[in-house]
Amino acid sequence: MFQHTSHSASRSAHRGLSDDDIEYVLYHGTRYYRDGACIYFLRQRDLPPSDRRFAWASALVGTALVLSADDSRSLITAWRNRRNGLKNIRHKPDHRTRNGPGCARQAVTD
Repeated sequence: MFQHTSHSASRSAHRGLSDDDIEYVLYHGTRYYRDGACIYFLRQRDLPPSDRRFAWASALVGTALVLSADDSRSLITAWRNRRNGLKNIRHKPDHRTRNGPGCARQAVTD
C-alpha cells in the first residue's frame, strides 16, 4: 500500500515502526491534508475498542505518517509526538484548493 523513501525507511527504523505498524496507522489514523502533504495521525480515540487493551496498539498512539500528496503511496517520514502531535498538525497551513490523490477531499471555495 505504501513505498518507503530512503528518509522514511531511516526514520521508521529509528522509531521502531514496522511495516505492519505503519499499515495500522494508515488504516485507523485520522487523515489531514496540510502544507502540501497528506498526514495520518493515530489518536487514542482512533483505536478500535478491541485493540485498546493491547500494549502494541497503545504504543502507536501519537504516531504521524507524512505521505506525498502527489503520489499517495510514497511515505516521506514518520514521527511520534503523543503530547503535542495533533496540535502541531492543526497549526500547519491548510491548502484547501488542492486535492491530493492520497487525501480525497472536496475543494473548498470561498
